[in-house]
Amino acid sequence: MESTPSPADPTDAAGIGKLELIEYPHPALLRRASPLVRIDDELCNAIDQMFEIMYDAVGVGLAANQVGLPYRLFIVNLEANPNSGEELVFINPTLSRPRGTALQEEGCLSLPGLRMDVRRPEKVVLDAWTLEGEQVRLDLDGFLARVVQHEFDHLEGRLFTDRLPDAAALEARRVLDTMLEVYVGKQSRGELPPDAHYHAELARLEAARCPPAGPARGSA
Repeated sequence: MESTPSPADPTDAAGIGKLELIEYPHPALLRRASPLVRIDDELCNAIDQMFEIMYDAVGVGLAANQVGLPYRLFIVNLEANPNSGEELVFINPTLSRPRGTALQEEGCLSLPGLRMDVRRPEKVVLDAWTLEGEQVRLDLDGFLARVVQHEFDHLEGRLFTDRLPDAAALEARRVLDTMLEVYVGKQSRGELPPDAHYHAELARLEAARCPPAGPARGSA
């Protein structure tokens, strides 16, 4: 588990800088993301970095909070390859009209080595904005519907382990507890900053591109 680097220019209140994939239990993964109201060059550069990070990890989807960004944004390429497939960017997504049910194995780049069968709706409608400012509505099914739901869960501060039945959840809990122990150990040795550092950084990034949070808003 690595800390998210500081922005390249710490005097820039909107600076993002170099991104890294983060792992459980980094606070960004457990915090509900905020809607974007500002898209700038820094954010576009961050999205380019997200695709690079996703491809390096051989992933098909990546949510912004998996790289320490508190924004309602995720990317997808079902081919997991920069030279093939379609690169999709979904901003401020919402999901509706879940239909059917399907059971399929899932993994997560922020939970390396953990794979479990997850039951989800087979079909769902996605409403979102593209990076070009166009509003889209897609009626999804199959693998794309599953990937979109997995990434949307991230934006809600949820992991796929939250959807497991009791027996499987208990098995996954052992893995998560081990990851937590490693994380806390690194913090105690000064190898990682305290969670307060991450919360302050998330708040700074939110203030730069998101509307003010209401009094009832909090972690999912």
